[in-house]
Amino acid sequence: HWHVAKGVLRFLRGSAERGITFGHGNSLKGFCDADYGGDLDTRRSTTAFLFILNGGAISWGSRLQPTVAASTTEAEYMASAAAAREGLWIKKLVKDLKIRVQGPIEISCDNKLF
Repeated sequence: HWHVAKGVLRFLRGSAERGITFGHGNSLKGFCDADYGGDLDTRRSTTAFLFILNGGAISWGSRLQPTVAASTTEAEYMASAAAAREGLWIKKLVKDLKIRVQGPIEISCDNKLF
């Protein structure tokens, strides 16, 4: 663990000038994915999502799904549902912050737009 921690610190020192940048516009896009049965001990799948506002990441997450999916389709469906919940929360947040976002949030799952 010590060697990994030192590697992280070296990366941070070498990339101090980098950061999340936001462009102009009003686009909010989401992405989600799931791996089917990725946890070898429990056979649960992992849900992951990412939301980008004007070119900068504003929300992301990855967690094991609460139940075992019976198929890849079910695992992707659970990931899509989690991303939709996060997207609705973000839409309300940006409205409360008076950030204008036009239209619905586009959420892509497995390179397909829903």
